[in-house]
Amino acid sequence: MAGEGTTRRTPRLWIFVVLAVTGYYFAAVQRPSGPRALNVFDADRLADLEAGMWQAYYAKDKTTLFRLLVTMLREQYRYPWSKAVRAAYHLARAAATFGDATGDYDRVLPDLTKAYAIAGDWTHAGFDPAAVARAELSWWVARRDPTSGAGAQKNRVVTERMTELYALLYEVPKPRVAEAARQRVEAADLRDRGGDGTVDWKAVSWLLHESYRSLHLALAD
Repeated sequence: MAGEGTTRRTPRLWIFVVLAVTGYYFAAVQRPSGPRALNVFDADRLADLEAGMWQAYYAKDKTTLFRLLVTMLREQYRYPWSKAVRAAYHLARAAATFGDATGDYDRVLPDLTKAYAIAGDWTHAGFDPAAVARAELSWWVARRDPTSGAGAQKNRVVTERMTELYALLYEVPKPRVAEAARQRVEAADLRDRGGDGTVDWKAVSWLLHESYRSLHLALAD
């Protein structure tokens, strides 16, 4: 009887093992093909994903936003799914905390730093995750801070912060990435000017495409 019981349980055990191994493969091992490099990415694909993320963010569609963020990180950095989800969690929590905050913005830095540390470790990059996290937060704050001015003046301030972020992250001189930063800031400004529900998402997407193409060319030099 004991032998019969063992025989009946064996197939179930093997099914469990196969499922566990398969799950591990898809969750932790499988990743998009390509090098672990910050400067290798599909510019148009990333622009499409970011445009979708912006629309989901302002529509307060958190499920779609997180799904697109995970996808973008996975494709941009060629993360396995598990790492993409972990990095996305920290970035999403930082954005949510900042979105609800009226001050003390530095509290988002631990999550931003963890997300950039994951990227740095995975791609073997030499940037300082804490410095890049602070630069990321700096341009977020500049968009919100009244002391940044308005119109073209504000865009210049935000563009300086974005350029600093790109220069630190990709470890290149600021002039190389200034145009990509300017175009991304213009996209953000266009979105903000349509805050009453009349956002020209087609134009926003076009600017994001131009920005990512410019960034790709700058990093390919």
